[in-house]
Amino acid sequence: MRNRLVLVVTALLVLGTIISAQDVPINLQVKLMLKILSMDRNFSRFGDPIKIGTSSDEFLEELIAIKGKLKVKGKDFIAEKIASADDVANYKVIYIGKNWSDNYKTVSEKANENHCLVFCQDEAGVTDGGGAVSFKVVDDRPKIVINVINAKSQGTDFPAGFLRITVVVGGL
Repeated sequence: MRNRLVLVVTALLVLGTIISAQDVPINLQVKLMLKILSMDRNFSRFGDPIKIGTSSDEFLEELIAIKGKLKVKGKDFIAEKIASADDVANYKVIYIGKNWSDNYKTVSEKANENHCLVFCQDEAGVTDGGGAVSFKVVDDRPKIVINVINAKSQGTDFPAGFLRITVVVGGL
């Protein structure tokens, strides 16, 4: 079973590099992020309200647009712009846009220290940069990419049923 999973993940990664890179729309990433937060078995660590920091202006605008309309397990959220990697300690959820791709490792190190869950716009942030969750398009459909090792080091525990419907990288 494990060998089959490794084979499937490897095939998806190879196909992903062949298929032209296409981004999941930001408004969908925002909604998926909020849903993914609700899947965390350690959900209570996010606090009330949930503080979300982002390096992306576009992502911040989408979060602000739906603030008050959507909640995560009955909790409101606050969305703010992150000015530097040092600000990561002020949040429990971080979204790093492509504009900060050079900072993935630094942000992830600080996130691990403070048990912040890191979402990355670019899949490389999850496969190489220490992020936990990313999004990509495969066969014209959005997919959630999760690095389980990074997620666990950031204090997150996703149920196995949820992980089965995602693209898992970084081992189990």
